[in-house]
Amino acid sequence: MSSTAIVVVLITWVVARLGPKIGGVLIGLPIVLAPGFFFMLRDHPLDFVGSSASGAIYSLAATQIFLAAFVVASTRMGAITAMGCAILAWSALAFPFAFLPHDPLVGAGLFALATILARRIGRRFVHTGRLPPSPTRWSLLILRGLAAGVLVGCVTFAASRLGASLSGTLLAFPIGFCVILLSLRLDQGPEMASQTAHAGLVGVIGLAGFCLVLAVASRLIAPWQAFGAALLASVAVTAIFTVSAQSGRTKSCLL
Repeated sequence: MSSTAIVVVLITWVVARLGPKIGGVLIGLPIVLAPGFFFMLRDHPLDFVGSSASGAIYSLAATQIFLAAFVVASTRMGAITAMGCAILAWSALAFPFAFLPHDPLVGAGLFALATILARRIGRRFVHTGRLPPSPTRWSLLILRGLAAGVLVGCVTFAASRLGASLSGTLLAFPIGFCVILLSLRLDQGPEMASQTAHAGLVGVIGLAGFCLVLAVASRLIAPWQAFGAALLASVAVTAIFTVSAQSGRTKSCLL
């Protein structure tokens, strides 16, 4: 829980100082999924973990629609209402997906389609102009980070006591996005939050990579080797997109 709180605080600060493109990509780090699956590996059979990881891919497809819904709603509604609409959009897809057969490759295809659709929708509502750095309200930010850590602990505890399908769905619920985007919307304004959510569509690819590698590797190699491979895959994808975002940011500064 403490590590999640620290990561939430750091990413929100990065967005405020370095811009939403980099911050949105960094949200792709598995700050919820990695601890959740770590404890799941200790307490459950490998088949259960692999099935949960497959289910999480489908849930992440719903997360892309969550982000698109937030981008659209944030430009027209208040912070709480916009977040509520985004959560409703996620729930409307994620829970029906939880009861489908969870083939990881089919889930990856569904995730890709959701990503393309969400980016096309979000592009119409996001202004790409660079935003100036904003001051950070550290006291409120730390409190929100601690709240996120508690929520992650509750989700991890509850998920481990559900079936494999619902465990994966619940672990992939976008708690980190909820706290970070709500903080940005309240402190930095709708444009910063919308740009971060739109950039986050790319960041979630790292989470999908984590789940896909874990789901496939858990059938082929030892449990902790599969977990390590999934973690490396997620970090590698996030690093590649972060370098790309930083390169684009540098070019925009020079122009």
